[in-house]
Amino acid sequence: MLQYLIRLDDLCPTNDLAKWERFFNLFDKYNIKPIIAVIPDNQDPKLKICGDLNPNYWQLVRDLQKKGYIIGMHGFDHCYVNHNSGLLKINKRSEFAGLPFHIQEEKIKAAAAIFKREGIHSSLFIAPAHTFDRNTLLALNKYTDIKIISDGLLKSPYIRFGFNWIPVQLSEVEPKTKNTWTFNYHPETCSNKTFHELEIFLAIYHENFVSLDDLSFGNFTWKDNLMEKYCIYKRLGRDFINDIISFFEKIPA
Repeated sequence: MLQYLIRLDDLCPTNDLAKWERFFNLFDKYNIKPIIAVIPDNQDPKLKICGDLNPNYWQLVRDLQKKGYIIGMHGFDHCYVNHNSGLLKINKRSEFAGLPFHIQEEKIKAAAAIFKREGIHSSLFIAPAHTFDRNTLLALNKYTDIKIISDGLLKSPYIRFGFNWIPVQLSEVEPKTKNTWTFNYHPETCSNKTFHELEIFLAIYHENFVSLDDLSFGNFTWKDNLMEKYCIYKRLGRDFINDIISFFEKIPA
């Protein structure tokens, strides 16, 4: 079976909404319900695109929720505080991974309080930069009802550490023949060319997009563990080679 999902990252009060609305209009055209990564209390200066806070921001999030969009808790403040790559070893920066449990639980507790205050029900967690650890999961379990993690390296949803995981494998659309694939977009930085390619893809494959209720989750097996390790070491090897190439490119001729 072939299934597609799509996720948009970094919704916050200082977004350029025009960049987001073109995605929303496209999804509504094909009745696709995307995952929206909502930052509870954005403090990341790189995401303060418009400067002024949108006074209607939380109403926008509530309206998306009413339309059936899947609201994800995208960390707390989206600020990277260390170079820990967490469980998945995808990026060398994190808001959560490596921090003591008491700090992580304060972040999750504060994020959950904001969502509750604003009437937002989040069904899944989305770690900024894909970096988190077991303490993050413990904090989620303690302070939220979230049981789904939007992350992972496998080809189909699975159950691990008491959570349902929906892997996020691709940054742009790509035709597949089987399994479950999540495409991960950042509207603030998405080029017109990339968006046009998404338009074409949805026109052809929109019937293959599913909702959370359509997913089935299998147990994380020893084979999955081996495959995850393979994906991690493959990425680490690629990054190491790229670092070497970058180093030698900086040496004066």
